[in-house]
Amino acid sequence: SSAVEDALSYLDQVKLQFGNQPQVYNDFLDIMKEFKSQSIDTPGVINRVSQLFKGHPDLIMGFNTFLPPGYKIEVQTNDLNIPISGASSQPASHNQHPSLPQPVEFNHAINYVNKIKNRFQGQPDIYKAFLEILHTYQKEQRNAKEAGSNYTPALTEQEVYTQVARLFKNQEDLLSEFGQFLPDANSSMVSLCEHTSSASSLLRKSSFCPVPSQKKPKILGKEHGMTEVSKHSTSTETMFFEKVKKALRSSEAYDNFLRCLHIFNQEVISRAELVQLVIPFLGKFPELFTWFKNFLGYRESSHGESSHAESLPKERATEGIAMEIDYASCKRLGSSYRALPKSYQQPKCTGRTPLCREVLNDTWVSFPSWSEDSTFVSSKKTQYEEHIYRCEDERFELDVVLEANLATIRALEAVQRRLSRMSAEEQLRFKLDNTMGGSSEVIHRKAIQRIYGDKAHDIIDGLKKNPAVSVPIVLKRLKMKEEEWREAQRGFNKIWREQNEKYYLKSLDHQGINFKQNDTKVLRSKTLLNEIEMLYDDHQDRASEETATPPPSGPHITQCYEDSQIMEDAAALIIHHVKRQVGIQKEDKYKIKQIIHHFIPDLLFARRGELSDVEEEEEEEEEEEDMEMDPGGPKKHNGLPGSSPSKSKLLFGNTAAQKLRGTDDAYNMFFVNNYWYIFLRLHHILCSRLLRIYGQAEKQIEEDAREREWEREVLGLKREKNENPAIQLKMKEPMDVDVEDYYSVFLEMVRNLLDGNMEPIQYEDSLREMFTIHAYIAFTMDKLIQSIVRQLQHLVTDDVCTRVTDMYLSESANKATGGLLSTQTSRATAEGTYQRKAEQLMSDENCFKVTQSRGSVSLAMELLDTEEENSDEPAEAEVRPNQYSSTHLSQKPVFLPRNLRRIRKCQRGWEQLQQERMNKVPSDKSQDGTSELKMECMFKLNSYKMVYVCKSEDYMYRHTALTRAHQSQERVNTRLHRRFHAWLDTWAKEHVTSDMAADNRKWLMGERREGLLPCTTSCDPEVLHYINVNKYRVKYRTL
Repeated sequence: SSAVEDALSYLDQVKLQFGNQPQVYNDFLDIMKEFKSQSIDTPGVINRVSQLFKGHPDLIMGFNTFLPPGYKIEVQTNDLNIPISGASSQPASHNQHPSLPQPVEFNHAINYVNKIKNRFQGQPDIYKAFLEILHTYQKEQRNAKEAGSNYTPALTEQEVYTQVARLFKNQEDLLSEFGQFLPDANSSMVSLCEHTSSASSLLRKSSFCPVPSQKKPKILGKEHGMTEVSKHSTSTETMFFEKVKKALRSSEAYDNFLRCLHIFNQEVISRAELVQLVIPFLGKFPELFTWFKNFLGYRESSHGESSHAESLPKERATEGIAMEIDYASCKRLGSSYRALPKSYQQPKCTGRTPLCREVLNDTWVSFPSWSEDSTFVSSKKTQYEEHIYRCEDERFELDVVLEANLATIRALEAVQRRLSRMSAEEQLRFKLDNTMGGSSEVIHRKAIQRIYGDKAHDIIDGLKKNPAVSVPIVLKRLKMKEEEWREAQRGFNKIWREQNEKYYLKSLDHQGINFKQNDTKVLRSKTLLNEIEMLYDDHQDRASEETATPPPSGPHITQCYEDSQIMEDAAALIIHHVKRQVGIQKEDKYKIKQIIHHFIPDLLFARRGELSDVEEEEEEEEEEEDMEMDPGGPKKHNGLPGSSPSKSKLLFGNTAAQKLRGTDDAYNMFFVNNYWYIFLRLHHILCSRLLRIYGQAEKQIEEDAREREWEREVLGLKREKNENPAIQLKMKEPMDVDVEDYYSVFLEMVRNLLDGNMEPIQYEDSLREMFTIHAYIAFTMDKLIQSIVRQLQHLVTDDVCTRVTDMYLSESANKATGGLLSTQTSRATAEGTYQRKAEQLMSDENCFKVTQSRGSVSLAMELLDTEEENSDEPAEAEVRPNQYSSTHLSQKPVFLPRNLRRIRKCQRGWEQLQQERMNKVPSDKSQDGTSELKMECMFKLNSYKMVYVCKSEDYMYRHTALTRAHQSQERVNTRLHRRFHAWLDTWAKEHVTSDMAADNRKWLMGERREGLLPCTTSCDPEVLHYINVNKYRVKYRTL
């Protein structure tokens, strides 16, 4: 149009004059873009353009061409006069922007016209007739405005509505929406008329769109973004662009996609060329690509040419309606299905049978759940999963190629057989259609294109025009390719099989990689200490928030030991690694053995392990050899003379914990430092992981036994070890290990890994093969055992650790390290002394209290507060209880008014009683009562707890209590009896009828004698404890 040419020539002038100032040109484009997005109004555009082009009056005057009527820029002596008329004098036109006060009507008109276009996509005549009606009405309104009141329009609003109603028959929604534009002809109807052409195509630009002037593709900047492309788009089209943006993910790819649309808007490329350009962007997304081609009106013909929207099938006409439905607001069925609204017009289908109409679904549609809407966070695929997926993709693609080729061969073979039955004349007349003898136009065409490439178009033409000559040649070529590809498939199958065998188990293990990385941090000493310190701080914070009293004592961490046999396996692995450590002295190794085999089982009430006699004899022989070589005798690790390890030097010979192993009601207590705490935590982690592996092995044994039992009972088969179907099909290599031996083989593999006789990769693969996805828990078993051995080395070499062990042994003799729960109070003093000694010993580090009960299978750990200084001076010890009690007594207690009144009453009674005592004779004082105060209590200096002394008590007896009871008995009994009868009468009124009450009286009097012995019943009223009662006496008759 002329407006487009004017805009392009104006942009060329701006470019020419500001060639050395590209920023001015870019600023001008930004102003136009803001105006189109309605960020600024027309006066704002005039002011900014005038300032931008100051000193260039030709550009400023040329800009008047594009201003709406009523606006004009005049240049006078370098000053700008900008007369602005009212907004009502600015009729919007297609070649200019809409007046800014009416953005809602503008968008409404665009959406409505696009809806009509999509609705009648298969009937272009209706759409063209609608546009003709609107254009005629627009022309009449313009003529009427120019001629004034003397002109009578030939087409009134009523006639417009009548013609549109005749055009939109059976389209009530379109007709009712069209009626919204009729009431005000100067606003809504004009807006609808003047924006039909701009809304009829999303991809066609509006008149004042900054575009390059040259008719060739240009690389544009980011100004051609979503805002500009979807300026006049409907919500459906905007949704399409949003989906494209999400699908492409890369902003650069999305910008390139928009550039393709832009050069199509400039009519630089055709519709078919645009489709080819967007294939790299939308080719991987069939739904988006199909929608895009349908919207363009593009359809591939047999020659690869495109056709216009008029040639589209009528089934496409309803596709636009389906895209306009807001599925999010439709009725739901689960999270994946939505019901079509009742107003939706179903597409017609003439091929349905009554059964089809009965069973096929026309209501529920699949509604995708986008990943952005889901709260589930999927884990990232591992490299092994990617290998498996890649193999499957390659296999699928090759299968598709082979099957398509085979389908084409079969179709052409059928054509060849048909030709063989024809005469020569019939063969010359015989032609093929687009399906080439098959049922699909696409499959056979793509199969031929895959083989012949650029020459495929000529080959297809030859098959259609002269099948008698072309079919045998093409068929031979297809069969040759079939054999070639089948041979290649057999080679690929070997590669794919090797990759699947190599990566299958690893692809299932999605926790192994992260577990190994995280477990290294978990096993650190700092992490274990931070864990219990954080729990300790939480307890302190909660106690300080709730009350001012000290926090209650109790375990911060509880560790469960569920199987004592697992402890023996853990001990065997630890000692196996200790024996092979050259950096640990022999004496220290012997101490470590005693800790693992004697002390830990005693602490956990488990059976002691046996120190191997063979190992002791070997150590003694080696020691004797060393003594022969060194006359000075054995040396300790610090260079001091020492003694050889022998049975006489057992650290834990006869401890109290060992003696308590046979009792049920017992507990152990041990105060430890950081090293002991870390060792106990790591020891428990090792036992728990061994237990998980052992449990998984047991489950697999049970599953294998059930499978064998089912095959024997149901199928009548008896399967041996290597008769698994996967092994027989050579899809899996037979294992040399029986399922029953998995756990023992696992322990042996751990030993080999610790000794360096097995590679970590081989170790992990073997574990996956045996325990599948549950094997990851044992991947770091070697690191865990090595950490335990390091802690054990600290336990036997560190000075504080040895003193902690010695203190435990010495206090064990004093019965301060545990005993029977029933006699725990008798050991409170000894245990308190043991705790104070331990806190003093570990004053520079954390002190932990470790307890184990015989009845439970858990080890409780509590971090003690050792920050306050402990003193043995009695004076200080006496001050603390006084301070403790005074802090509580100083607090004002919570009370109720009724309790306060009762207390005052008691106080008055007490004062009266004291007065009576003073007035009595001294000989009568003994008559009041007798009391004896012998209750004793003691305070624990460490915890400020008050404990009552055994066999101490208080008692008090008041002599007048019985007399007062006799005096108040009548009053109390009467009051309680009345209260009970009041409740009973209320309940009887609600639940007991008069007939039921009569039956009850008859039964009491013995009047209903069915099944009873003959008797006579009498009722005598009496007074019992000041209450009237009925006494029933029954006399039985002798038969």
